Amino acid sequence: MSAAGVPPLGGVRCYWALLAPTYSNDPAGNPKLELKFVYMDPVLGAHLAAQKMSMLQRGVIEFIHPGEREQARNDLASAINSDDLQGSVTRMRFARLSHIRTILGATAGENAVPPDLAAVSEDDEWLILDLVLNWVADGLLLAFFHAIKDMDPAANNNPHRRHLGWSNFCGTDVMPEQQIQSLQGSIASNITPPPRTRQPPSRVFQLHSSPSHPTHPNRLLFTWPPSRPQNSQAQFDGLYDADEYADLMRGVDMDPNQLAAKPGEVRTNCTTRFGAEHEIRTEGLQRFVSSVFIPYGSVVFACFQTTKSIPLGVGASPAGEQQQWGSPTPQPQAQVPSQHTPEWRQSGEYDHGYNAAPAPAPQQPQQPQQQQQAPQVSYQADAYPQHQQYAPGPQHGGYAHDSSFHNPHMAPQADNTPPPSRTSGSTRPLVRPPGDVDKCRGCGTRESPEWRKGENGVKDLCNACGLKLARAVAKREGRQKPRKKDKL
Repeated sequence: MSAAGVPPLGGVRCYWALLAPTYSNDPAGNPKLELKFVYMDPVLGAHLAAQKMSMLQRGVIEFIHPGEREQARNDLASAINSDDLQGSVTRMRFARLSHIRTILGATAGENAVPPDLAAVSEDDEWLILDLVLNWVADGLLLAFFHAIKDMDPAANNNPHRRHLGWSNFCGTDVMPEQQIQSLQGSIASNITPPPRTRQPPSRVFQLHSSPSHPTHPNRLLFTWPPSRPQNSQAQFDGLYDADEYADLMRGVDMDPNQLAAKPGEVRTNCTTRFGAEHEIRTEGLQRFVSSVFIPYGSVVFACFQTTKSIPLGVGASPAGEQQQWGSPTPQPQAQVPSQHTPEWRQSGEYDHGYNAAPAPAPQQPQQPQQQQQAPQVSYQADAYPQHQQYAPGPQHGGYAHDSSFHNPHMAPQADNTPPPSRTSGSTRPLVRPPGDVDKCRGCGTRESPEWRKGENGVKDLCNACGLKLARAVAKREGRQKPRKKDKL
């Protein structure tokens, strides 16, 4: 990236990087996590200047404040051990960029600091940021480093003024071709692709240009692990069709206007995710794929994980093409709260105010479409997490950790019949249950796009559990429609 295309120091509130978790043993023989840099945001690299290469040889955790470092290390290790599409956010004191450069050898003369950054820092060495982590591929984490203090609360939270800098509507402005090549080379030299089998990899990570890109909207920029060469007719080689995954993203509505923050909440691009569920029938398999999309300025990070795979013709639902099932109700997705969310409301700690809402339940599907050309999806448009404006507290408070990116998991199946695909459409707002009902009688969730009556006549079932009940009743009464058989 040329110097002309780099925002000034202080003009960027959020950096991103790709990290690889590594482990060594502490003196007691216990595993000790480190997060090594694999690739860093071109703007971060430019702002580090001569210290960029030194930073790539270091780990993230050593730049956390010493008073919070080991606690953060333990919690980050617990969070990433979930090894799925869940993410975590950890609020901490982290070294300012100028302090990092000093540690890495920069002299005072080459390390000028804009004076207005003092307003968003704790002191000359530390600021408070949110470290946001997501698994994106085997052995690879996507990280965002987002400073939490506003310079101008009105301007910094106005999407129409993000060009002024230091905005919560963070994102990469440009990702030139040389950076894509650098990204490819950095991952290839630091991450070992998963072992090849007859099946496609369980995880795929892609980078796309945004739908609003002025010249190349929705263009696939990068994919990992290495995909099958274009126009190849090979199958069962352990590779995958990159365009097949790219097409999954194009069916998901990522309009941020449907995600308006509640009063008192601050929304950031790096903590907003759009999730989807897909069903694919290629490679001789019926695959169920969960995805997370993170729009971030001119690019979209896309993360895919195969949650279930069934050989076609062996216990798979009969279908000849990629299609939407016509079952009257989909199986629900259980909202599984993270098990790495300790209580951080102790004295002298930061007011993180996280309020990660459960993912909305899938909506009522449409009727069967027997000649579907691409897999249909249902999606959740969630902000993970929504956090309140930072409230100044003690000079040396603790830190806050919240692994509360709720990731939907498929409900256990009573037989080999997989859950049906769902249709895409706008997500409805979450609402509390009516009357004296406190939560869903089925799954315990307290918010749902719609509340449905149970067999007791009371609206005490969330949308997902209500649909599940309707399907069970339909099956019991023999009202399910026959499914189309495979074409051999």
